[in-house]
Amino acid sequence: MLATREHADRARRLTTKLVEKNRDLVARYRNFQMPDIGIDKAIRPMEILEARDGTICPVQEAKVARLMDNFVRRAIETVDETSRASLPAWVKNGLALIAAAQADDITDKVISEQPLSNRLGRIHYLDVVTERAKGNIPDRAKMFDALNGFRGTEDFSSEKIENEVIGAAGGTTYAPVLGYGPVIPGTLVITDGTQVVRDDRNGNLVGDTGAPGGGFTNTIDYLTRIASMVLAGAAGAPIRASYAYNIEAALSLPEYGILLRAENVQARPRALGASWSQQSVIDFMNDFGIDAEPTIIEAGARLIAMETFKHVVNTLRQNATGGAIVFDNTAPVGVSYRDHLKTFGLYVSRLQDLIWEATQVVRPNVMVTHPSLLFLIAYQDGFEGQKFANDGIAGPRYVGRLTRHDMDVFADPTFPRDEFIVTHRGAEFVSTAAVRGVYVPLYKSPVHTRGFRKDFALLSEYVIKVVNSNQIGTGRVTNL
Repeated sequence: MLATREHADRARRLTTKLVEKNRDLVARYRNFQMPDIGIDKAIRPMEILEARDGTICPVQEAKVARLMDNFVRRAIETVDETSRASLPAWVKNGLALIAAAQADDITDKVISEQPLSNRLGRIHYLDVVTERAKGNIPDRAKMFDALNGFRGTEDFSSEKIENEVIGAAGGTTYAPVLGYGPVIPGTLVITDGTQVVRDDRNGNLVGDTGAPGGGFTNTIDYLTRIASMVLAGAAGAPIRASYAYNIEAALSLPEYGILLRAENVQARPRALGASWSQQSVIDFMNDFGIDAEPTIIEAGARLIAMETFKHVVNTLRQNATGGAIVFDNTAPVGVSYRDHLKTFGLYVSRLQDLIWEATQVVRPNVMVTHPSLLFLIAYQDGFEGQKFANDGIAGPRYVGRLTRHDMDVFADPTFPRDEFIVTHRGAEFVSTAAVRGVYVPLYKSPVHTRGFRKDFALLSEYVIKVVNSNQIGTGRVTNL
């Protein structure tokens, strides 16, 4: 975050560490077998993740392997003796469900997704702070906030000292020791806001001074930094000094330190149960030769996936503080509607700039909108649409890219009709608006038969953490 190149290098290093840390798990789940529970023949549960050339993204592979291992450990720990016979099929189906869910899930395209090895996890932030006060910059002041960019001044490392407090209000005699030195002659200005005292380059303090006496001499020792002063009248406010010091001869310099902060997160469970008539499934099988149970399981998985996506985008929308814009769909008098639509891109750029201003770090690269606004987005110069089949599957879609804005666009039919959000999806915690920490993506219980009905449960465990709400902005289109 301190610099674009360093930030990119750090993101790559974190990605490499994620892959290396889970290398053994990846190897295990590429060809999975577990004779202890009855899976003697190796299966390839991650095959669905393969691209056309047979390769799998190493980061996705590492994440899925971690999630699969969470599932297997949980399955073995919680299974009872009555269900042990069905454990091999349970684990196989569970691994396939996880792989399928990760292959179809687009939530991690909107916010960063990090697998958790336990329900409790931790997010770390790194801030750069002052270790010594300098002028009006106090000790432990944030110079660089990991979440909000540079927050320092232009003078912390310079020779200039501005408004260093050297005495309280109400007095007339002062003998302060300045914070930095040697003091450069001719640069010292001392004031309470009304009275002003300066040095004359020869060690004498002149201006609004009173007669010396009682050990106070109206002088400044440039080397030792000790001043001795009598004001003409009682100070009406705290006494402050501004001056410059000789950096090359200084025995002490302004210092910065590294402050590490950590926040704990905890994955929370979300669960659904499904129940259906065993006779209806048998009838369906007899009439069409198709087993309806996989479709029932997939429907539950999609319900959780859609709910998760909605949970994510609503969390972003509710926490957005980076900026907001309103675009009027009605063209002004004398402007053609086509020309007016083109100006929408300017509003999107404005929103990106507001977020850049608020964060000093990023411009948003993801947009989530309602399909009713796609006509407006698709009309912008540089939009590259994404073809997708009319497959009858509900849920959000990746619809294209605003290339001139470096922004991926997703449409969600459940999003508010006249609104959209923009956000930044980064490579690590401190470079992203929000993170979804996933412990168990989808966990299916064994199918139980009770009388003439069957049932099972699906469970997901994750946490959403908004890292920096200033990386999220909102937009609204009026008069649609």
